[in-house]
Amino acid sequence: MTDDNPLEPDFENPITVCHGVDIIAIDRIGDLRAEFGESFRDRVFTDTEQTYCEQQADPPQHYAARWAAKEAFLKTLTTPSPTVPTHAIEVCRRDTGPQLLLAPVAQAALESTLTAQGVDPDSADIAVSLSHDQSAGYALGSVTVVGVRGQ
Repeated sequence: MTDDNPLEPDFENPITVCHGVDIIAIDRIGDLRAEFGESFRDRVFTDTEQTYCEQQADPPQHYAARWAAKEAFLKTLTTPSPTVPTHAIEVCRRDTGPQLLLAPVAQAALESTLTAQGVDPDSADIAVSLSHDQSAGYALGSVTVVGVRGQ
């Protein structure tokens, strides 16, 4: 945007957006928890995520939403997703809504993606949205990374 017209794009520093979305059946997470127990939770979710989800009335839907957000984040990257374990991406709750905390391997993958697009990683911001509907049986995660090229 320019100073003269806030709705007019500033093509000298265009905005770059990377977006990922994922949907998962809540029952799928419930089945994985039942089959693999703590080993599944420990491999996929951080201690903080496990504590939060286990305190909810229906833990599988909360695990599913976090799983979907992690997968959505991986879809924003240009590197193959097996290089970033889901445990390296934490979905945390804040008063302002869900946020991602990235372990060094996830942060490095994001920085690599942004740098390849000419975006200064320090200019980037991440927006996270979670939703789950037990009656429909699905959870959704959406991650949007916004940065400015050429700064």
